Amino acid sequence: MTRKSDIKQLVKRCKNQEWSAQKELYLLYADELMSIAIRYSNDLSAAKDLVQETFLILFKKIDQYDEEKGNLGAWLSRILINYSFKEYRKNKKMIFSGEAAFEEEESTETSIIEQLEAEDILNLLKELPKGCRTIFNLNVIEGYRHTEIGDILNISASASRAQLTRAKKLLRALIETRMEANKVSISDYQNSPNL
Repeated sequence: MTRKSDIKQLVKRCKNQEWSAQKELYLLYADELMSIAIRYSNDLSAAKDLVQETFLILFKKIDQYDEEKGNLGAWLSRILINYSFKEYRKNKKMIFSGEAAFEEEESTETSIIEQLEAEDILNLLKELPKGCRTIFNLNVIEGYRHTEIGDILNISASASRAQLTRAKKLLRALIETRMEANKVSISDYQNSPNL
């Protein structure tokens, strides 16, 4: 059997509420979801909770899954992201500071940030304010459009673009500060495994 047919069978068994199939599906996707969850949570415990809630939602709504509309991994990712923002809104944990000040700014330059390795960016992202970090994750890493981000976070598309611009400026400042502290060139910095 191919992986697609394996997943199709697992989904069918999950629709019949077979615990062993739910466990298999969990084991198949848990690591992938954890890598996404860690970007949208404050700590490892919160990321684990996000993954757990994602699977609970999946198993409650498994009858709604339609393989013709997309693969299960993408659907799980969407559930996780939507749930995380539902929780942020509920707890009002996300603040988009200075939104109006950045609305008109847009960056068209190719920045050093776009040339860094993903791991380097993820380490730097931890230092950004939550709002900037979230917009950066959704747009640059997940590939969401600003209109989609606006819908998810209940903000305007221009506010999303502004936060992305702010995130890039803050990341650039962090990089330049570290480069200055270490007295290294951009090319040396890009080739270094440690920020």
